[in-house]
Amino acid sequence: YCLEGNFDEARKCHHKLFPLCKSMFIETNPIPVKTAMKLLGRINGEMRLPLCEMAKEHEKQLMGALKNYGLMS
Repeated sequence: YCLEGNFDEARKCHHKLFPLCKSMFIETNPIPVKTAMKLLGRINGEMRLPLCEMAKEHEKQLMGALKNYGLMS
């Protein structure tokens, strides 16, 4: 949208996606991304050191965001 000069539509898109983007940085990158992929069944969820599993509270928040955007049921 921005390349076309449609900044109002770009702003709407940004505001629509911002909660999902924010949830992807709730912990140190790439832990949320790997956790999301695990929740979606794309990977087995094993983390190599120095990474660790996401805190359960944060995982619930991430799962909620994925559900809100229709990415998982």
